[in-house]
Amino acid sequence: MKEELSLLVQLQTMDLKRQKDREVLKGFPEKMAIAEKPLLEVRTELEEARERLETLHQGRKENELALQVIEDKIVKLKLRLTDIKTNKEYHAHLQEIAAARNSKNEIEDHLLNAMEGAEILTKEISEKEAALAKDEAEFLEVKKAVQSEMDAVAAAAATVEDEWQSISAKISKSLLASYQRLFSSSKGLAVVPLHGSICTGCHFSLPPQLIAEVKRQEKVLTCGYCHRILYAKTEQEAAK
Repeated sequence: MKEELSLLVQLQTMDLKRQKDREVLKGFPEKMAIAEKPLLEVRTELEEARERLETLHQGRKENELALQVIEDKIVKLKLRLTDIKTNKEYHAHLQEIAAARNSKNEIEDHLLNAMEGAEILTKEISEKEAALAKDEAEFLEVKKAVQSEMDAVAAAAATVEDEWQSISAKISKSLLASYQRLFSSSKGLAVVPLHGSICTGCHFSLPPQLIAEVKRQEKVLTCGYCHRILYAKTEQEAAK
């Protein structure tokens, strides 16, 4: 029984390590997401800027086509002036030409604004592309470092897992099952040492008879208060 208690203590140390490794491994995706966030933001901004530039180009094409139509209309209206017979018709025709010229001016203003906007956006896109390249290089370095750290933790965890399987195979199934239930329900402390007459799991004082039996290590004994498995440290362990 003394050997099994010793194995349980070892198993618990490994289980605490396994628990910690799982938490560490669970945190890596979040760490990666935090590192990637600036990169994703720049990508989104760049895509939005490119879409705005495409919209400007499309609008410019439409306005250039509209400008050509209105210029053709103005030319035709001017040619018809010589065919007009009455002052009233002539005055109305001049108003139509003036309205067409106003429309032309508005279209030209839109084209000028679009050209200026496109110039600004092109510069912005160039800056964001440079920022994206920088962020991608930085993220790649972070990703390599995080992956390397994650691989190291995973490799260490695999080693602990192998050792756990080896040690757990030496413990009786019923005792192992009891230990695992206690480990799950006792916040990772299923097996605790005595400190004098005190259970170090719940810090309650235990009866002298129970203390004596625990020290003999002839059978598995538990605390009457917290139900954890008790063991007595050796003189060497107690001196540490």
